[in-house]
Parts: sequence; C-alpha cells; structure tokens
Amino acid sequence: MTLAATANESPARHARPAAPVPPPRRMRFVQLWRTVRENPIATVPQPCYEKPFVWLGRWWKPTLLLSDPAGIERVLVGNAANYRKSPQLQRRIQPALGDGLLTADGETWRAGRRITAPLFSPKAVGALNDDMVAAAEAMSARWRDECAQGPLDLAAQYQRLTYEIVSRTVFSGALDAERTMVHAEMARYFDSIGRVDLATLLNLPPWIPSWSQWRAGPSIDAFRDVIGQAVKDRLAARASGTTFDDLLERLSFARDPQTGEPMPDDVVTDNVLTFLAAGHETTGNSLTWISYLLTLFPEAEAEMRAELARELGGRPAPPGSLERLPFTRAVIEEAMRLYPPAPFLGRQAVAADELAGEKLPAGTEILISPWVVHRHRLLWDEPDLFRPERFAPARRAQIARGAYIPFGLGPRICIGMGFAMQEILTVLSIVVPRYRFALPADAEVFPRSRITLAPRDGMPMIVTPRA
Repeated sequence: MTLAATANESPARHARPAAPVPPPRRMRFVQLWRTVRENPIATVPQPCYEKPFVWLGRWWKPTLLLSDPAGIERVLVGNAANYRKSPQLQRRIQPALGDGLLTADGETWRAGRRITAPLFSPKAVGALNDDMVAAAEAMSARWRDECAQGPLDLAAQYQRLTYEIVSRTVFSGALDAERTMVHAEMARYFDSIGRVDLATLLNLPPWIPSWSQWRAGPSIDAFRDVIGQAVKDRLAARASGTTFDDLLERLSFARDPQTGEPMPDDVVTDNVLTFLAAGHETTGNSLTWISYLLTLFPEAEAEMRAELARELGGRPAPPGSLERLPFTRAVIEEAMRLYPPAPFLGRQAVAADELAGEKLPAGTEILISPWVVHRHRLLWDEPDLFRPERFAPARRAQIARGAYIPFGLGPRICIGMGFAMQEILTVLSIVVPRYRFALPADAEVFPRSRITLAPRDGMPMIVTPRA
C-alpha cells in the first residue's frame, strides 16, 4: 500500500477501527447521565457529525458544540483573546496543575509561554533524543524476556516508557524511585476528573464542589508532594553549585525575554507537573493506538517497516528525520485523527461573537471536540476508516486548519507537539522493525474518553520478536 493507493484494496482496508456507534438522536437525561459518566464520546449523537454546529443547551448555560473549521479557527486563532479556558475544564484540572501552561490564563500564561517556548524549539528537542532512544531501547530489551510469558499490555508498557522519557528529560531520572506511585496516582487522577459528574453535566458554577474533585484530591496531594519536593531538591542543589542537563534546569534558569524575570518557583513546579502529567499520558496513548492500527492493517505496517529500513537502515530515527518518512508520518497523523490525544477542548466567550453564522451571547460555552471534528461527515471522506493517504504531502496541504487539531491550534497549541512527534517516531523506529504485534483472539478494544483518550481495558497484544 502506498500513500496514493486507491485500487486493488485488501478487505482489511475496509475494517472499522474500534469506536462507539453514535446514537441516532440526543439521549434522554437518565440515559445520558449513565453513559456520559462512563464514556462521554459515546453520547455524541449522529447529527453532531453532520452539522457545522449543534446547540447542546441555550437557556441555563448556552453551550455550542462547534465543528465548523472556520469557526474553530476563529475561536482558537483569529479571536482567541475573546475565548478563555472553559471554567468547567479549569475546575477539574487546575487543582492539580496550578498555573502551568495548560491551565494558566492572561499574563501568567503569556509569560510562561515566552519563557518555555525556547525549551521546546526543534534544536532543544533534538538535544533530548539520546534520552528518548535510551528509554526505548531499554523497553525493547525488556520485551525480549517479557513477551515469552504471554500477551503484553501495550497501553501500560507505553505509559511506563513515556513516563521514563519525561523523567529523564525533565528531571534527569530523579523521579525513577517514585515512578510506580506517581504513575498510579496520575492514572487515578485522570480517571477521576475525566468522569463527567452532575456538576459538569448541569454546568454548575465552578465554586460548587463536585464528586470528581473530591475523589481526585488524595491523588493530587500525593503527586504534587513528590514533584514539589523534587523541585525543592533541585533548587537546593543549584544553590550548592550542582548543575544538571535537563528541562528543569533550563526552566529554572530561563528568563522572560520581555521582562527579564525568572519564572516563580511555584510556577516552575506547576509547569513540570504539566509536562509530566500531560506529556506522558497523551503520548503513551498515541503510541498505543498506532500499534493497534498497525495490527489491524498489516499492509500499512509492512509499508512503514520498509520505509524505516530504507531511510534509517535499522537505526533509531534521528532528530529531523520525519520529513523523509512521509508514509510513517501519515500513519502517525491518521492515527491521531482517529484517536486524538484529547477528545474535547473547552472555551468560554468573554464577549458576544458570531460563529458559523450563529450569534453567541457573552458567556457561551464552546465545546470543540477533536473526536467529532476528525470524524465529521462534512470534512472527511469515509471518516471512520483508516486512510493514511489522507496525509500524503500534496493532500495534507488541502486540509483546513480547523479540521485537524490533535494538538489544538493557535497561540495555545500544545507546546510539546515537536517533543511528542519526535518521541513517537523514535519509539516506532525501534520497535516496529524488531517486533510483530497481534491482538489475542478474545481481545475487546474500545476507546474511552476521560481527559485523554485511552483504550478502556488496556491493549493486550501478542508481541513476537522478528528473526
């Protein structure tokens, strides 16, 4: 299969990757309440995949589900100053991540972005590649022994790997001793706050306590204590003249290019928490979904493996090599279309505006769902099917900016996008040539939405070393 393939298609090409079937109409409240707590993407009715926008509520709290690419671009780029982070999202994640880049607004966010942007430049990310390779090679070596003992849960394997990569690159491995605890508490936190509770469903004011916040509290305390202590230890080491070569060190010494001021210590802690929590969770999920799709579509797996062998000669992908791997890149991007790292984004209109020809009063909640936009019938041909050729270089340029948003868009686009893409490519360049993957006969794969999009019951996989 090539990027331009349109004929002589195999039957597997028409397989529908795992996804809920949209209900034909909006659910009644009791059914909605039961379903949305378990899996919000399963509640989105079919009309939302066919219309530029759908009002989800107009009286108590006006809420608009927006799928129109031009409208999305206006919210996230052209008129971004008029759309602040959704208070409903903030109430769920700000207690854990404080004033990190994912949650901060206003001047706190602008200053943080100015300080951190140079740390994620292509050159800076390239300097971290050795740590990515070392962690992926260690995982590959473990697999040689572990795969003989039965199926591996690739979801857990990749989450462990991406945690180790972030720990190496941000903390020089200082969190390795606490890896199991921190990872478990973060998983519990994401599961807790990702469950839509009654306060969120009814769009109650953020100051009203919610069940999800109460359940997530102990996990937040646990991992914030560990990360906070790690930052304090680093600051103490720096005061004694000890230096490190990692992101935390660079963040601690960085200065705002406009004001010359450093980032406050508590905001440093919030940002490294953000890098750790958001960075490892989303990238681990993306690697899981890519491996799943390569299992379903062996022709794509064979084409990727051939391209990696031809261009890299069995070596791990070096920085900057994505451009000469067009098919591999297309597979990664198509996987992120089908399984976007964050299935929902939220904004709130500060002042009245107009989107997709619809007038919005101030205070309107804007729900932008990459899950819905990436599977929208007006934007994609056969949107539920796996088609890497959509992202062939000539065709990718024709995709509207607001129609493909796995990392968001505009000034708040994910600052770690380059880091994540290099990390994904590095891992794939190591494991795809060395291992075969196959789903067990009894495997039931299904995506579940929390804050991120993960397989509901993990990703059990038969992993076999290649000769």
